[in-house]
Amino acid sequence: MYIPYYELAQSISKILPKAWQKKFVDYGYNLKIKQNLDFINKNIVNVKKRLSKKIKTQKLNVIFYVYDDTKWKCQSLYDLMDKSENFIPYIYVTKNAAPQNNCNYQTDDDLRKVYDFFAKKSMRVKYAYNIEKQKYIPFEKMNPKPDIIIYQHPWYVERTQGPVVCSKFALTYYVPYYISDTDEWFEYDLRFHKYIYKYFVPSDIVRKNYAKKMSNNGKNLVVSGHPQLDYFYLNKNNSASDTNNKVIIYAPHWTVCGDNIRYSTFDWSGREILEFAKSHREFNWVMKPHPLLYNFLYQSGYMSKNETDKYFDDWREIGQVFDSGDYMELFSNSSVMITDSGSFLIEYLLTRRPCIHLVSEKFIGNETAKQICAGYYNAHNKEEMYSLLNEVILANNDSKKSERDLIIQSMNLDNNYAAQNIVNEIINDL
Repeated sequence: MYIPYYELAQSISKILPKAWQKKFVDYGYNLKIKQNLDFINKNIVNVKKRLSKKIKTQKLNVIFYVYDDTKWKCQSLYDLMDKSENFIPYIYVTKNAAPQNNCNYQTDDDLRKVYDFFAKKSMRVKYAYNIEKQKYIPFEKMNPKPDIIIYQHPWYVERTQGPVVCSKFALTYYVPYYISDTDEWFEYDLRFHKYIYKYFVPSDIVRKNYAKKMSNNGKNLVVSGHPQLDYFYLNKNNSASDTNNKVIIYAPHWTVCGDNIRYSTFDWSGREILEFAKSHREFNWVMKPHPLLYNFLYQSGYMSKNETDKYFDDWREIGQVFDSGDYMELFSNSSVMITDSGSFLIEYLLTRRPCIHLVSEKFIGNETAKQICAGYYNAHNKEEMYSLLNEVILANNDSKKSERDLIIQSMNLDNNYAAQNIVNEIINDL
């Protein structure tokens, strides 16, 4: 019998002395998590038995849970499964469950955009949200019903599409849409991370760092590499050649203000880089903003809506604003990246091109990020940024190229096929 421990604790706490309220609510919250974990663990046994039997005679239905095409990072995994004798992959497009006043909130048009992204690629894509009725479609009622679900997002997952409910009929896996450069708690110890059957991480360094801090000691962590980096593994012999027609990417993060972790350096770099780009139109400029930047700029009050629109329009006037999930070719054909977005640090490294990393004073990178940034040009303020813009872009001086090559070699980043590792792990589970 399901008991709403957390909700009960919240209600009862209101009549308790103030000093006891938080402890009592926390106690109810932990009871809820334990109850859900017990439910999941019981289900796993039966689901594995069923799938182990099914895979001998039929292909398993693999569902990729997606609500943002700009964060789609599992193309190599989908493609490999599509060729497999064991799996039939599908994209189930849904909305996240963020409220309307949240910068993550999605409209019906956002949903259609995501669907069209996959439909244009001739992939198996289905709506898991009924636009007409404005309702989520429980995965249990989808056709086909999932055998395996691969999540890329840990936030704002609607209950009937989440790992607790779906554990009744499917094995749940997690491949993050980003390659983390921090060891903060939200990377490994959300409820979502506890509930997921297996969580694929990019390296053993990450696994060890997460495991020692996780409440489950990292028992569901699996080292696989990351499918996003498979682009470079699969295109080793097709790397872009150097060109005098420079393509420069500016990729700003969304955390421009507030109490959240501050990757962003927008306060001292956002407008300045735009002005630098306006002064150097001989280059091909591409703004690759974090998907949340546009909404957050004005919803946070950092800019007005008109100021935000003008900022983006100015970039479109001198170059391109790139908001698609298919950006690895853009990276590969570029000359330089300027960014304060942490997840791009490892992705861009494999282009072997220079990167000007704009470093927030509140940013604390993990061990992997520190190794990678040793091969980048790191600016901690406006003066250092202008110096590097002149040196790396205008003077075309890439003095750290050989250092980056050694980092790639030492970390073995371009000799790993993450999609194959993930497929192997799933098959071994059965």
